[in-house]
Amino acid sequence: MRKTGKKLIGLAMITMLAVSLMTGCGSKTGSTSTGAESAGSNTAGTNSSTADNTASTESSADGSADTTSADSSANGELTKVVVLGEFDPQISGQQIIAKEKGFFEEEGLDVDLQLLTDPSVSTTMVAANEAQFYSISNYQAINLVDKGSEVCLLAPVVDAGNTQCVVGGPNLKLTSAKDLEGKKMGYTDGAGVIVAVKAMCDDLGVDFNAIKLVNLQASDMLASLESGDIDFFAAWEPWGIKAEEFGGHYLFTGTKSYLPENEGDVSYLNFEVCIDVSKSFLNENPKACEAYVRAMMKATDYINSNLEDAADIIGKQINLDKDTCVSIMKKNVYKVTYDQTFKDSCDSLAQYMADSGLNTGVVKFDSFANTDILSGIDSSLVSFK
Repeated sequence: MRKTGKKLIGLAMITMLAVSLMTGCGSKTGSTSTGAESAGSNTAGTNSSTADNTASTESSADGSADTTSADSSANGELTKVVVLGEFDPQISGQQIIAKEKGFFEEEGLDVDLQLLTDPSVSTTMVAANEAQFYSISNYQAINLVDKGSEVCLLAPVVDAGNTQCVVGGPNLKLTSAKDLEGKKMGYTDGAGVIVAVKAMCDDLGVDFNAIKLVNLQASDMLASLESGDIDFFAAWEPWGIKAEEFGGHYLFTGTKSYLPENEGDVSYLNFEVCIDVSKSFLNENPKACEAYVRAMMKATDYINSNLEDAADIIGKQINLDKDTCVSIMKKNVYKVTYDQTFKDSCDSLAQYMADSGLNTGVVKFDSFANTDILSGIDSSLVSFK
C-alpha cells in the first residue's frame, strides 16, 4: 500500500458476484420528496423512510410485494417495486436520476424510492427482505451474505473508493499515523470505510485495537468532531466536505492518503456500489430485474453525459447544493461493468473481511453474484474468468 511497493490490499464495494447461482441467485422518489430528510437529518430520514416502506410494502415477506412482475407490464400496467437507497450521490445518484428522468417508467416500473440515512438502516431492512431492489456496497452485500441473507448482486454501478473518507478534527495534529492510537474515532456500524481504516493500520503498523471506536450515525459525527468528543471519523461524502467547513482535514480515503509518512495514491478500499435483489425475487421476476438494470444503465449514461444537470437533480433530492454535489460526483466513477478487476477486488475484500474478523468466513463470489441479467442486456459488459 506504500508507494515504496508494499503489497496493496485490493478491496472492492453495498454497499456491493455466479456459477452455481446463475439461475438461482439468480412517491416520487419516495422518501426523497421532502428536502428536510437529507443527509443532515438522520432521525427524520430514518423514521419517515421506514414508515413509508412499511406502508408501501404491503407485500409478502419474501419481497415479492404487490408486483405482478414487470413481466406484467406487457398488459400496459407498471410493475410496482420498493427500492432502497441512501442520502448520498454515490449510493443513490443513478436511482434518483432514473426516477426523476422517467427511466424507470420507460422500462415498465413504478418505483417507490426510499432514501435512508446510512448503511446500518439499510442493512436491517435488506436483511428483513423489505424491498425488491437496493443499492448497497459490495462490502455490505458480502457482510449480509455472511450473516445469512439471500442477497444477489446483479451489477456494479459506481466505483466510490475515493468518497469513503477518514477525517481529522481541527485540533488533531499527527506526526505519524501511529498517533491515531488512543484517539477516539467515530464510525457507523455496517459502513465499508472501516475496511480502509484496517487496511491503513496494516500498511503503516498502527494498532487498530488501540483506536477507541465510537458508533455514531454519520450526521452526528460532525457535531462530535467539532466539539472534540471524537478526534476523527470514518465516513463518506458529503461528511468530509462538511467537516472541512469548520477546520476538519482529510487523513485518507479509500484511494488517497494525506498521512505524514505516506502521502499519495493508496489502495485501502476499492468500494463499489451495486444493484442488489433477493434471490427469490430474481427467480420469480427476471424481467423486472432486467428492466431495473436497463433503467440504471440509462441513468449512468445520463450522469456521464450531463454531470452538472445530474448533480443539480440529485442535490435537490438529498438537500445538497449543486457545487458540492458536483465535487463529490467527480470523485466517483459511474459505470456498469462486471469485469475481472471487480471480481478480483470482491475476492480480496471477502478474504480480508474474514481474516480481520469482520465476517465469520470467506464469502465466495459465486454465492452472491449473478451475471445473467447484465449479460442478457449486453454480453460485452461481463468479462471475467
